[in-house]
Amino acid sequence: MNEVEKIIDNKNWNIDAETKNRLSSLIQKFIPEYSKNLVLLDILQFSSYFVTHVYKLVCEDNGNLISFYAKFAYLPKEFEKRQRERIKYEYDCTVSIYNVFESKEKFDSVKAVAFYEEESAFVMQEMQGKRLDELLLSSMKPFSSQNKDYLYQTMHSAGEWLKIFQNSMPVLGETVFSKEVLEARVLSYFDKVNALDSSIITTKLKQKLISKCKKAIASFSQEDLVITAKHNDYAPWNLMADDSTIIGFDYADVEYDSSYYDVYHFTRALNSFKLKPIKNAKVIESCKQHFLNGYGLDIPMDHPTRIYFNIFFSLERLQMLLRAKKRNSGFVGKLKTLSQKRHFRLYLSELNRIANL
Repeated sequence: MNEVEKIIDNKNWNIDAETKNRLSSLIQKFIPEYSKNLVLLDILQFSSYFVTHVYKLVCEDNGNLISFYAKFAYLPKEFEKRQRERIKYEYDCTVSIYNVFESKEKFDSVKAVAFYEEESAFVMQEMQGKRLDELLLSSMKPFSSQNKDYLYQTMHSAGEWLKIFQNSMPVLGETVFSKEVLEARVLSYFDKVNALDSSIITTKLKQKLISKCKKAIASFSQEDLVITAKHNDYAPWNLMADDSTIIGFDYADVEYDSSYYDVYHFTRALNSFKLKPIKNAKVIESCKQHFLNGYGLDIPMDHPTRIYFNIFFSLERLQMLLRAKKRNSGFVGKLKTLSQKRHFRLYLSELNRIANL
């Protein structure tokens, strides 16, 4: 048994033999390839999701501590081909986006350093700094000494980062949406929610919302229909701040969409912090405004894109919550269900508010 396998075997991890072999194989390839002086000190099980799992590799290089993250695709037999393609796509996106930001001052992106096709995984350098959601949570604590000017600076820079990303990533294919496609997307979410629970949205509420949606789309200008690259989960938890530098990461679902998609996704992600046990609505609203200022956008409350995306995202989140509820099981599942109910009520009340405007 080699040293890598010994470290893994000493961990109290619940991983199958196939995952263990892939992890061991990747590390034994990566260490000598990266540097002849690189020494593995430890492996940490960092995070696990439905489609990927991540391990932190703690190393030493010429006496200096250095860490990496190895991101693996889950490979169930029935989805193995798709999962292998997905992790390679994320690696390619990570490389491309890093190249965009490599020469930018105050803006950066996570750096992918190696891809391993057989193991269906890639390795990234560890990012320095603190996540923006952690900065926000710290600033909202009672008697917090967190510098809010720094928090607002990071939110402003997050808006700038997104603008650079959208302007720098090439769009392949159509560069503008048709209004029919935008309408169809919302209608499809009505169908998805109804298929999961037909009692959630009444016929009367649906009719009102569809009317509001059609009216908003009809008011879109040509500029409102522009397509750009989108992160797809652009939120404070996918950005880090290192002094005055903003660093983006997690590009598993990068694709193309409305230029407003990531903008509204980020502001709505900030709204979700209002559901935290400790919250400060004034700070959250200030974060939203600084973000929009950084992006260079002033959106009135009655702007048609705001109305459209509020309907779109509320329906999307309802659908996600209903799907998640079906996966909940046991005691932990019951706790998740209780937490999800608060979010569920938020999105449903938002739809009712929009319908009655």
